[in-house]
Amino acid sequence: TTVLVTEYFAARVVRLDLRSGAIIGTFGETLRNPRGIALAPSGEIVVADQGTQLVQVYNNKGKWLRTLGGELQFPDGVCVDGSGRVFVAEYAAGAIKVLDGTSGNVLATIKVGALPASVLITSKGEIVASVGNGREGSDSKGWLVVMERMH
Repeated sequence: TTVLVTEYFAARVVRLDLRSGAIIGTFGETLRNPRGIALAPSGEIVVADQGTQLVQVYNNKGKWLRTLGGELQFPDGVCVDGSGRVFVAEYAAGAIKVLDGTSGNVLATIKVGALPASVLITSKGEIVASVGNGREGSDSKGWLVVMERMH
């Protein structure tokens, strides 16, 4: 079993062996400052990259396939729903952007009213984001907010 981890300053994705913690491999030659990472139902690896202001998509071996989303505003967290839609927490925009996982077209922009750092989709289709200034060095705490249901 393996785990994928983004390394922000090393600008790469690291594939680790879950049992030993050993590095099995790395990839991400197109990345500059990767943040969030998710697996799509297709097996593709989806990475939110703040350095390029894009979402980068790789195959399950780590070969770059395409970019999504045009220029985003500090993409941070990312997740993919069962339909292949990509949800991106745009930290600087205070929004969750919903992208078509193949074309990269923007399907929706959901204003959060705070600074979203991560996003997930529940089994009921609810969009949940961690928001606020809960970053290291900040004196205010973040919180979770359920925003709406996607169909």
